Amino acid sequence: MCQPLFDDIHDVQERIAQATHVLVCLDYDGTLTHFTAHPIGAHLSPHMERVLMSLAEHGHATLAIVSGRDRNDLQNRVGIPGVTYVGNHGLEISGPGYLFVEPMSASHVAAFQALTDQLSEELQSINGVIVENKGLTISVHYRQVHQGEWAEVGRRVAVVLSGASYGFVMTRGEKVFEIRPAVGWNKGNALHWIEQQLAKPGMLMIYVGDDVTDEDAFRAIPDGITVKVGDGSATAARYKLEGTADVRKFVEWLDEELERKALHHAEALAEEVDMEATIY
Repeated sequence: MCQPLFDDIHDVQERIAQATHVLVCLDYDGTLTHFTAHPIGAHLSPHMERVLMSLAEHGHATLAIVSGRDRNDLQNRVGIPGVTYVGNHGLEISGPGYLFVEPMSASHVAAFQALTDQLSEELQSINGVIVENKGLTISVHYRQVHQGEWAEVGRRVAVVLSGASYGFVMTRGEKVFEIRPAVGWNKGNALHWIEQQLAKPGMLMIYVGDDVTDEDAFRAIPDGITVKVGDGSATAARYKLEGTADVRKFVEWLDEELERKALHHAEALAEEVDMEATIY
């Protein structure tokens, strides 16, 4: 079982101090923002936006925002330059100087549109269901559905998927069914792809997320700082935070820690310059 992050914060602090670079990956819904009745309503608070902007400006760190949302939606909601945006559970990635779309997933776009139409038709008689086509994946939201009909939503989704002629992966999130093409690519693969683009030996990876699809990322970086938001009883993450309020506290702490790291680096460089000036 994972332990509360702040119980071991001094170890995290030491690892950040020793790292040559820090990749900070933060999930969006349920981590940086609260869940809302409709997915369109989840926005960053002004305070969180300011802290993320500060994080993105640290020279010894790279900030990545990760989501099941499509990348364009995610980027429009965050809107911070210099950030790496990971959408559709890792299937699409953009950042300074790079853009990636998992090629096999891209070949499923037409099939997923047809599947979206089938799901919409099958579920149209249930009040509150939202079928969201995100291009590379589909989300079936039932947060606004009466609790007595939740099982029926699941049954109808299963009926439609049973007729699919191609492979897919379905996971259940917070009042949502997430349907992805079975292409052998997930958030963990996305992390390693970003790692290759950054090419920073000695880099420390930090990943904070609440979703079941974040488990792929936790397992992919066993030597990283992995943090589950919410119930930590069954997770591959090393640490846990209770909710978005704790995430905010940690992100604020991390921003200050990276600022301290930058100051120490600047002081060390100044000392080297002074020594060289003394020698010559």
